[in-house]
Amino acid sequence: MAKFSHYYLEYDLNDLFAQEFKARRQQLFGEMLENDESISFILGEGEERKHYKHVVKHLRLNHDIIVMRIANDSKKQVIQDFKKKSVRHEPPCYVIIDNREHCRRVAIQKSKEAWSSTNSVAAVMTTVLDEALRRSCHIGISMHPQFYPKDFYKAWRMHQHHTSRLWFGLTEGEIPKGFRTEPQTDDTIMGFALEVNEELQRKKYRTELVLSPAQKDVPLFVDEDSVYIRNLVNFHALTGSPIVIETSDGARFTCFIDDEDDSANIITSEIDRKMLDILFGEAEGDAAAAENKVMEFVNGMKYEVDDNERREGDAKEDVA
Repeated sequence: MAKFSHYYLEYDLNDLFAQEFKARRQQLFGEMLENDESISFILGEGEERKHYKHVVKHLRLNHDIIVMRIANDSKKQVIQDFKKKSVRHEPPCYVIIDNREHCRRVAIQKSKEAWSSTNSVAAVMTTVLDEALRRSCHIGISMHPQFYPKDFYKAWRMHQHHTSRLWFGLTEGEIPKGFRTEPQTDDTIMGFALEVNEELQRKKYRTELVLSPAQKDVPLFVDEDSVYIRNLVNFHALTGSPIVIETSDGARFTCFIDDEDDSANIITSEIDRKMLDILFGEAEGDAAAAENKVMEFVNGMKYEVDDNERREGDAKEDVA
């Protein structure tokens, strides 16, 4: 499986001349990634010049779904004839871009063998794309990570139409001594759960409590009136343990019980690496089936943003 971090694109339309191209901004962005030759990811000059090679594929199911591989430009120490030698090393990672109308979502593969971080990939891509777009149509572009929400109920409401399960890790945090005296923990079910959890912690076992709807293939809708769920939420808030929301398309969203700030963790999801390799001819298999899997993955990200959305973070890390 290949794990991807989620990002979104934001356009800068502050330039007076950018208004002329505003309605076509996504089309113009797509043209930059039309094929392998439509843009070159080159940064620096002289000895500092780096060329981040890339190859592009557009899904036949939808031309606005772009799958690309972008290689790092680095050097690697090898041993030849008993001597250390520095050779060029260009390990690639996958990037999936949803450029459909009103969808500006990007998924960047997490691959420590290729790049130091997904933010490094985002920094290379947006530096080059921003310069190219400003030069051609006065529009700027930036890429920002999509963070896990800390507010559990907010996240559950956001995904309730396709939430399949809730995961509560019951042994990941210490239970405060005064927790049993909290009035919201008085029901017998929660009291029993606490006793079980305390025994598990004493024995140093790990376990999870999983909630799912009684009927198969039915979403698990938000239930803020459930005393049982409120107790579990309160328990996780006090212990600092995360709750995981799992959706019907396989995405998992880790939530922390706090609505003050966003978590420092970028949202991630997974796809079978072989499906992507098939698209680029690096593995044998059904190309149509591979495209369907990529479409499922892209639709599972489900993030649509507008230009007025508050920025939740920047891809500021140094280029690797």
